[in-house]
Amino acid sequence: MIRAPRAAFVVGAISAVGALAAGCAARDVVASSSASSSPYCSGTGPPVLVGDGITVGDGDGTPDDVCTGTVAVLTFKRALCTCAGYATSTPVTTDSFDSTAGPYAAGAAGTVGGVGIDGALSASAQLAIGGSLVVAGGSAMLMQDAHVARDLDIAGPLGTNINVTAGGDAKIGGDISLASLMVTGTLTVPAGANLGGTVTAGATVRAPVAITPPCACAASELVDIAAFVASYRTTNDDAAIGLAPARLTGYSGDTAIDLPCGIYYLGAIHGTGMVTLRVTGRVAILVDGDVTMTSPLDVELATSDAELDLMIGGTLTSNARITIGDPAHPSRTRVYVGGNGTINLSGDSQIAANVYAPTSAIAMSAPATVFGSLFVRTLQQAAPLVIHYDEDVQRSDVGCFQ
Repeated sequence: MIRAPRAAFVVGAISAVGALAAGCAARDVVASSSASSSPYCSGTGPPVLVGDGITVGDGDGTPDDVCTGTVAVLTFKRALCTCAGYATSTPVTTDSFDSTAGPYAAGAAGTVGGVGIDGALSASAQLAIGGSLVVAGGSAMLMQDAHVARDLDIAGPLGTNINVTAGGDAKIGGDISLASLMVTGTLTVPAGANLGGTVTAGATVRAPVAITPPCACAASELVDIAAFVASYRTTNDDAAIGLAPARLTGYSGDTAIDLPCGIYYLGAIHGTGMVTLRVTGRVAILVDGDVTMTSPLDVELATSDAELDLMIGGTLTSNARITIGDPAHPSRTRVYVGGNGTINLSGDSQIAANVYAPTSAIAMSAPATVFGSLFVRTLQQAAPLVIHYDEDVQRSDVGCFQ
């Protein structure tokens, strides 16, 4: 059970603005406020939510204070994590940057953008992994050259007749069938493994190879999104800004909502028209149901201190553009999706967030650049994918419960 002491809070003043009249223009700002009395907005350190532990396995029926920064650090460890196998016919490139030092710059990219696959890997296009590559569910069948900046860990055989380089150590749990393998550090392979092609390593060790699954995908390890959402059905900051929980359930027309610091509970989101959520402080949005978009969804971090935890109890589906987060600060936006399904990202979607959807697939129909990270059941891509991992997400728990 992961627990933390209850934080001390100071309650501030309320300043609320109710919904505007129904006769407003199509872009109807339905709720806004310049301040909130929420304890969530008092004190320092990352935001705190109430949940029954963090993961399903933590739950014991007793509510706990949970720092959202702790959830982020446990969850977003790599640029890409898949709970199932990963097959791609288009190039994948990952790297990293530290948003506290400035926006992403290609010439200064780091090598913390690792990829973890709990299943097997099949790639018929080039892989350029700016970090480690861990494949725990079997073989890695590669049809094009691959470069891994750090460690390369494969639970089974590695092939086929292409060139692979690893900038750190390598552990391969089966035969190697390559044109060449170059490992800067130590290569570890089982005693009976065949080494095909030109193999160069700092050292070669014959020993058993066991690869631990890199992504926490077991049922008991999943973030308990439903418990977090349930905790705020009756205790939230909706009333402070005049926001009805059903405001986006069956909405009609373009709708904009300004969200100051606070915790907001919403029912299922569906309707017609564009939705704009403008975050102006540290905000948590908990959606009790599915988010189904037929028009664009725009989630904007509008102030320098804005950050967002968006928890969706159901699925997220869209056939329109999704724009979320700030590419200069991806660590400040975390999205958690609890339902099963496929999240379709259209060609003009812009994701600058850390997305956790371990029971959902993400489907990309056009070239995509993600600032942040993806933790999904599986990834379906029809075009090249680039992920720029923000190293700052691993500092999200600094100051928890101060």
